[in-house]
Amino acid sequence: MPKPKNAFHMEPPPILPDIEEQLREYIVCTEKLPIHEYERNQEFWPRKRDITSLFEFTDSPLCSTLRINRDPSTGKILDFIEVPIKGAGANARNSMSLSRAPGPPTETVRGSNSNFPFWPGSFPDPLADLSLKEEDLTSELLTVAPGLDRGLYFKSDGVTVTDEPEIIDSSFNTQNPDAIVNIIDLVNQEKTMLDIWQTPTNALKSSTEDSYNTFTTTPEEEDVIPKEAPVLKITQPSHIVNRDTLWAVMLDCSKPVTDFNDRIPEMAHKYKFELDTFQKQAILQLEKHNHVFVAAHTSAGKTVVAEYAIALSLKHMTRTIYTSPIKALSNQKYRDFRHTFKDKSYDRFKDVGLITGDFQINQTAGCLIMTTEILRSMLFNGSDVTRDLEFVIFDEVHYINDKERGHVWEQVLILLPAHVTVVLLSATVPNTIEFADWLGRMYQKKVYVVRTLERPVPLQHYLYTGTGGSTKNNRFLVLNETNMWVQDGYYKASESIPPPAHAAIQKKYMPQQEKTLWSALVDHLKRNDLLPVVAFTFSRVKCDMNAKNLSQTQRSLTGGGIHLL
Repeated sequence: MPKPKNAFHMEPPPILPDIEEQLREYIVCTEKLPIHEYERNQEFWPRKRDITSLFEFTDSPLCSTLRINRDPSTGKILDFIEVPIKGAGANARNSMSLSRAPGPPTETVRGSNSNFPFWPGSFPDPLADLSLKEEDLTSELLTVAPGLDRGLYFKSDGVTVTDEPEIIDSSFNTQNPDAIVNIIDLVNQEKTMLDIWQTPTNALKSSTEDSYNTFTTTPEEEDVIPKEAPVLKITQPSHIVNRDTLWAVMLDCSKPVTDFNDRIPEMAHKYKFELDTFQKQAILQLEKHNHVFVAAHTSAGKTVVAEYAIALSLKHMTRTIYTSPIKALSNQKYRDFRHTFKDKSYDRFKDVGLITGDFQINQTAGCLIMTTEILRSMLFNGSDVTRDLEFVIFDEVHYINDKERGHVWEQVLILLPAHVTVVLLSATVPNTIEFADWLGRMYQKKVYVVRTLERPVPLQHYLYTGTGGSTKNNRFLVLNETNMWVQDGYYKASESIPPPAHAAIQKKYMPQQEKTLWSALVDHLKRNDLLPVVAFTFSRVKCDMNAKNLSQTQRSLTGGGIHLL
């Protein structure tokens, strides 16, 4: 529709107030703001009296208790003594003391996020630094309030307040014993001052003579330069040097412990075999409740030390926590310990539990197996299990060097209370003394390091180049039990492998060829009585495929089975 020519522009009627006028009033007249309308903002609700609330009150915690003194020979009660209770009123929400009240039963194992952790053993005791002394109310009181330049001035009577401090007469007062001067003391003090000024002169003279002798003679060269040419002894076995530090002690495992049975006549757990020297040294330290670091070779028997720590804690009616880096290893250790303590003579050792992110089995057991992250969560949440802990075993403690998870081990070692004994197990820690020294310096307690000199079960390395048929027995020794390289075996293994058709093409096996290869390998191992076997595969798909191929082989199912981890 076309717009008429005589149409005028019409604005809406003034229904709403002008915004510019409102802004101008807010800026100019601030008293019109809502915050200044006290008639509407200040409101008062009268309080209702409830007299019955005065009848209810909470009891204050007991601050003292009675202790009975008895005659040590007859047991007769002599008297009662009132003694104070330390940590009265302390609970998990306001105290880090071990004597605080326990939490609810639902928070006994895992704790709560609102709980305080227990006081770590690596922290200094706050009560040890407090010196108990009587307060002097006449001289140790503060006289100047915070924020003021001076306090109140009193006259000599100590009651009347004045504006200016009273000038004390400094004349000699014979009544004051501090004003008496001993002339003999002044003479001795002057002689001491003269000796102080004479000492640097003698020291300068002696230092000058020493520097002159240093330039004229060089006796240090005779001590540094060897008189005979050094010879590297490669035929003799290397010995571990006992480099003890202030907090780390290296135990000598090269000498047998002849008095082991005399020092421990009744062991907490008896073994059907003779213990090695490093195992005996570690068990002796566990009996003394000392921190132990066992750095032994693979398959040397480090688990024996862990088993004895568990048995010792269960004998003392305390608890032990066994930590591992991964859940699969925790499940394996739970299964092993259940079979280890299955004998009827060790009924009290059946108390083994498992706590991981997937399973919680028998959480109230005396021995709990868990991952290190679970233990860290329990320490942070103030779990009451920490009170009964006697040993904490860290398996594969070399994970502390891991960039992503190493901080978990550090936090757990720092947060453990002082009454807990630490047992460290590892086979691949190169700096055992440095690590033990750091741990001992943190706990202010010595850590005893136990190391093995050699692997108890020697290894032999073979190369298997068979693919079935006539080559199924192609197994060649390349490294013998004395850790010596066998060059002849390597040459024979290289010659037994047929060269590929094209050098640039990498040889790959088809699924049927891999099945034939595994069947030939299992048959070869069975003929030489080398089963069972553990096969490591770096791919989950490949692992499932190999397990399927082996399950179809009738030989592998005879008297055994396949376990997929």
